[in-house]
Amino acid sequence: MPLHSIDQNQIEDITGVSWNRVRRSLAKAGYTIAQRGEVEFVEDFPHGDPLIVEIMTSSTSGGNKNKRSTIPMAVEDAILKDEHLAPGINYRQVWARMVSQLIVKSEVAIAWGGKTVWVLQDKLVDYISETTALNVHQFLAENTDEVNILSLGYQGDFEKGNGVIELSRGDLFAGPISSNPQSQPSFQDMIHAPLLPSQSVLMNALTKRYPTVTNSLAP
Repeated sequence: MPLHSIDQNQIEDITGVSWNRVRRSLAKAGYTIAQRGEVEFVEDFPHGDPLIVEIMTSSTSGGNKNKRSTIPMAVEDAILKDEHLAPGINYRQVWARMVSQLIVKSEVAIAWGGKTVWVLQDKLVDYISETTALNVHQFLAENTDEVNILSLGYQGDFEKGNGVIELSRGDLFAGPISSNPQSQPSFQDMIHAPLLPSQSVLMNALTKRYPTVTNSLAP
């Protein structure tokens, strides 16, 4: 939110808390409070439409000690010799954490008159597009919408670079939370399966393993 000079009466209206009570919290938090006449002002109070920025950093998958792909071993090998095997990105864990919040936080920001922007690695955007019914790439946009994803990646052959690694120019993907009619693509497709296998896949799997439950529920 932008910062503004707001008087105590406005802050009471905004927060729904008495000035004496909220003033203690503001002073403790480090806000600048100044008095003009008989009215106090907070000179740097956030006021306006909120912009929520969610940075989804990708954690690493578990390494393998036998292959020396744990983080400590990978760092050790990278220092002592040229070849090293680092753990990969745990896309699934990050996606699961994100999908549980994406719709809700976007809706809340809209209700407050603002927007939520999700900052993702380009590889995570690719993973979502490949493993869900949502093809994020088809929502490439120049302006924000209900759901907004800013995708960033490394430039060129970053593994051979030295010093600070530059990020590529970000791509903005934006679109509606849900669609009407439902056949139109929307970000809600992220929770849907990319394809529905035929029942023969299930039956074929059952031929390889005897069912542990034998009582039939059928009449």
